Amino acid sequence: MIWLLGTAQSQLGSALAGIALSFLVLHQTGLAGQMALTLACALVPNVLMPLAGALVDRVNLKVPLIGADLTRGLLQLTVGGLALTWGEVPLWLVNGAAVLTGLAGIFAGPASSAAVPALVPEKELARANGLIGGVSQGAGLLGVLAGGYLVTAFSPALAIVLDGVSFVVMGTLLLLVNLPPRELKTGAPESLLGSVLSGLRLMRRSRVLMFLPFIALLLNASLAPVQVLLPKLLLGGAGAQGYGQYLAAEGAGMLAASALLALIGSRLPLRRTVTLGLALLGGSLFLLVQFAAPPALLGVGALMGVAFASVNTPIITLMQQMVPAAFLGRTFSVLMTVATLGMPVTLLAISPVVDRYPASLFFTVAGSVTLLMALAWAWVALSERETPDLNAETQTIGAS
Repeated sequence: MIWLLGTAQSQLGSALAGIALSFLVLHQTGLAGQMALTLACALVPNVLMPLAGALVDRVNLKVPLIGADLTRGLLQLTVGGLALTWGEVPLWLVNGAAVLTGLAGIFAGPASSAAVPALVPEKELARANGLIGGVSQGAGLLGVLAGGYLVTAFSPALAIVLDGVSFVVMGTLLLLVNLPPRELKTGAPESLLGSVLSGLRLMRRSRVLMFLPFIALLLNASLAPVQVLLPKLLLGGAGAQGYGQYLAAEGAGMLAASALLALIGSRLPLRRTVTLGLALLGGSLFLLVQFAAPPALLGVGALMGVAFASVNTPIITLMQQMVPAAFLGRTFSVLMTVATLGMPVTLLAISPVVDRYPASLFFTVAGSVTLLMALAWAWVALSERETPDLNAETQTIGAS
């Protein structure tokens, strides 16, 4: 229960702080470019996540988990406190805090995913990940609403301070969580880069594990045309209000699907669910072009949310079931790094041509690629019906 509360706090705090920090910078400078720079500062450390994941695999998981929460809490308290006291905070300090917050996050992400198998039996991983997904989505939605209210009714600084307090409280509560010791990799010490490479060699021994990062990349890449082109598609019709309703419907779909997956639990056919989720995602991208106005738009948004939950939860559960505990940090960091690259790479690719062609073309291409990925995943899953015993193979990785 403490872990679920901590997960909720993390998502709520991230959503709340994202809104508050953006409006703090905008209030001080009036420049959207400065907001983008602050966001970039928070995201740049993600390129180091594989190395962070290798470090996570060498320590007790409570160290990065508690350390990340306390670090983020103190940073938020510093920025928010200075904003309340001085009225304005130097941008170099805001951006520096954003970089340090991003650095803390690259340790917290892999550690959180690696910790779940130590908290619940293997047969309950699907149920646990469904619960975590539902709690995360609900807390993220609440954070957006609370952040908007606090910024409007009071100030961005107050919202940042409250976020900092929540991180410190949860970092303290995590001391009460008992994580059983993991069987960490033994043998001659290796460099961080060597640890990352050994994780990649482990993933290479399974077609399923090798294919999962591509799916994570695709999921985030599919969001790019939705984020950029759906507002344009709705222009003159449903407008901003319709877009907000679509996002709310998508969140509701993710919540509902996560609850259903938690209810099904160990009976969930993980590989087939990923196939279904990818097919739903591809179909939703086609439907967005045909139904770009409420109420049909809300149904498409809900279907999109169901698709994302139907892919995310099984992928996380598959990784936790297949990868030995000593390698969970570095393998999850690879998955998260690749997933993080999906949206910015796609945005950079389509930005030069996005205004030259109709929005429907990009949705059609994204939908077609996603459906092809569903077929490719189905082939990979069928070709490896027997899960390889990677626990036994880890003994030879260091020498391979």
